[in-house]
Amino acid sequence: MNNDRLKIEEVATQIRNFFNDSTIKKTNVFLKKKNGDWNQFCAALDTIGDTCLAIQNFQQDPNDLFIKNPYLATYGILQALFIQQDAVNYLKISLFGSDKKIDWGNAKYAELAKIRQVRNETIGHPVKTERKGRKSTYVNDEITSCMIDHSSLTKDGFRYMLYMHSKTETKTIKFSEIIELQDKYLGVELEAVMKELQKEEKQHKAKFKGEKLGELLNKPSLFQVNLIYGFQWNDHLAWPSFDHYHELYKKIRKGLEDRFGKFGEAIRIPGTHEVIKKLDFVFSKIETFKNTRKFENYELEVYIDALDAGLNELKTHLTETDKEFEV
Repeated sequence: MNNDRLKIEEVATQIRNFFNDSTIKKTNVFLKKKNGDWNQFCAALDTIGDTCLAIQNFQQDPNDLFIKNPYLATYGILQALFIQQDAVNYLKISLFGSDKKIDWGNAKYAELAKIRQVRNETIGHPVKTERKGRKSTYVNDEITSCMIDHSSLTKDGFRYMLYMHSKTETKTIKFSEIIELQDKYLGVELEAVMKELQKEEKQHKAKFKGEKLGELLNKPSLFQVNLIYGFQWNDHLAWPSFDHYHELYKKIRKGLEDRFGKFGEAIRIPGTHEVIKKLDFVFSKIETFKNTRKFENYELEVYIDALDAGLNELKTHLTETDKEFEV
């Protein structure tokens, strides 16, 4: 393998960017923070990036590390590969649940499982590796012990002897081969994660196909915001106009929450959320004035001005939202 960027790192970066721009997935994972999913997702992505950096540094090292400390280099690269596999597994679990975890016993992951086994029997548990858990027995060759041939340690790989009850096996590991295999198979796994995220995003957006939130405020109507000022001369369209816009606003507010998550929880649309908070306050104030009739004329006019400005600002946000949800 050359020293170009690893496929794993490229796809992981795509996942990070897509996740951050997702309409609701990021919020949904964040809301499971109490279960550890959010922290697990962030740590998994960072670990994938960190292990990629470690592997690439290993590949690019001019053999200085092996000359100085061959065991440290060997332990380090094998542990980095093992940790990277775990990180991809935990990434999937944090995004899609434990039913999507990697089954290392599945033939689909046979090549990755071999790398895990190499790590376990050479530097993970060299003195005693149990192949079948607590019921492993030495006499059935289910327990092994390992010794690395120090004279064979190079940047290319090494030989090791695996001792069992009935026999001794000599195995050879080539670092470039297992790095390339891992990059290939984990890259495929991460591409599947990316496709699933894209599928979920598309399905979510499809729920709102043909529903334009911006049109709710742009449709021609007998009622207008400026008619609310008519409360001063008891215009019969004043309060009905307010009620009309209040109902439209409730529909829009719910539409935004359906798309991005509940306000106060959604983390994708902070700008829109600020507009909503202002309009919540303004509508509440005017509603109170309407019900109590206790207000100064100029006081209510100020809130109607704020309502008009807030709705115009909201239109801009709704235009951006409708564009994002075009499928």
